[in-house]
Amino acid sequence: MANNDSHDLYAAGRTDLIGQLRSLDADQAATIVPTCPDWTVKDVAAHLSGLVTEALSDVPPPYGSPEATARQVGDRADKTLAEICDEWEANGPAFAEHAIGEPAFATALVADLAVHHHDIAEALDLPIDEKTPGTIAAAERYLEILQERAADKLDIALTVELVDAGVRPASAGSRQLTLTVSPVDFLRNVTGRRTQADAKALDWTGDPTDLLATAFYQYQTPG
Repeated sequence: MANNDSHDLYAAGRTDLIGQLRSLDADQAATIVPTCPDWTVKDVAAHLSGLVTEALSDVPPPYGSPEATARQVGDRADKTLAEICDEWEANGPAFAEHAIGEPAFATALVADLAVHHHDIAEALDLPIDEKTPGTIAAAERYLEILQERAADKLDIALTVELVDAGVRPASAGSRQLTLTVSPVDFLRNVTGRRTQADAKALDWTGDPTDLLATAFYQYQTPG
């Protein structure tokens, strides 16, 4: 993903998710999202909108720490889901300008938005579009980070074929390992939304045991 495309990808993902959120009834908005413990669908939206608001308000980072995300959700506890969507939409033009000056931050938010969009879809038993540009861009971002981690920690040259999105060859490492996976399945696994057994059952060529034990997960190693 080119950094100068990030704000457009984010805007498209935001528009798509807000359209879904505005169609939900009260029970759906209050549905627990299992991959975001103790958060409801409305809380996930509050985090997404709150993160943008804080960035535009010069709140010191990090914005994704447990303390920051709890603050983002708590600050919007009295708002309706529609009001949270209104805030998020209203910040769109200002965030587009901000993203141009902070392309790495915008790229990170594209990935965060895609993963949380999938979280909400799974919680509500809605279909996930495998081929949205934001989903593919998110998978590419986390894949690049994973390949660097695999090479640095384990000397593993990890090549990944993202189904319908092309092959991403390893740039370093001498121990060869290959994974064939859809962008969504890659994201669900690498961000800890699936168990280590699920990750091991993916389509690997070579033994991923060392990688899964020490370097695979973006955030933490699930059981």
